[in-house]
Amino acid sequence: MDISEILKCKCCSDIFPDDMALAQPIYMALMVKYHPDKCSDPRAPEASAVINELYGKLKKAHTAKEKLFHSGSHAYGVKYLMDITQEYGAEYIGERNVYLFIDGNSTDCFYNSEARSDLFFREYLPQQILAQAEVFLPVVSRIFDTDEGLLIETCKRAGELPLTKVLDFYGGKLDDRHAAWIISRLLGICCYAELKGIVWNCLAEENLLIDPEQHTLRVGGGWWFAAREGNKMTGVQSTVYNSLSADSMTDGIARHITDLESVKALARRILTDEAPSAIRDYAESICSTSASEEMEKWEEAIIKGYGERRFTHMNVRLPDIAG
Repeated sequence: MDISEILKCKCCSDIFPDDMALAQPIYMALMVKYHPDKCSDPRAPEASAVINELYGKLKKAHTAKEKLFHSGSHAYGVKYLMDITQEYGAEYIGERNVYLFIDGNSTDCFYNSEARSDLFFREYLPQQILAQAEVFLPVVSRIFDTDEGLLIETCKRAGELPLTKVLDFYGGKLDDRHAAWIISRLLGICCYAELKGIVWNCLAEENLLIDPEQHTLRVGGGWWFAAREGNKMTGVQSTVYNSLSADSMTDGIARHITDLESVKALARRILTDEAPSAIRDYAESICSTSASEEMEKWEEAIIKGYGERRFTHMNVRLPDIAG
């Protein structure tokens, strides 16, 4: 790589492979070439700073932290790479697992929920549908009662990242094509819920995992707020509460429109002003009560906004956001 290319790099993967054994010799070679003591180019100090920063992030991402949770005389050790504070407690994200901690003040929402396991989202549906849905459904492996609260161990793919951290990395807004594929995935999740007769009540950035390389999205946390359409909700997080219809705010009944309003609210938060007018108009439009109708409207907006679909690469990976 030359200096001009290095100075454009923002993600670790722009320079280094994720494997430290492969990354280290690349780092050494670049520093030998571009260290200010060895390179006369006036941009060498800036280039070496970029190399050091990205390599440092990569090294840090391979260093796990640990937290202990206690249950009487027993202790559960949780290894993770980054943590996120949540309204209900905290989230500890590892390479293949996400640990959701619900503190003692918030456990009633879980215990009173209809969705106390991921079976709630899977039961009674044909295998063909489930096979396609596995990419976005939560995957719960274990639930622990601890002295501090409830600890839920869930699984994820290595490439899946918390959307909140990705948004932080990009300064709160996404390239509009990246935002568009997230909206598409969310509307697909809404269609699945409509078919299943449930309401997610948790479709906000703090509960979502995205895989930038595969362009997929998964519900990671908050799924215990889900309920069957027409049933009482046990609670919601404030981001979702702000999207509730007046009826749901009054009677606490789960309605499909809550999920659709949450998706549009998220779209408005992550879309830039440079997004095509058809895309921005969709985000500002009044919701229908049907997820399939909203998907049709969205497909029309995509055609008007872009004319064609094309895959756009998002290079951010776990080392970029784990610090």
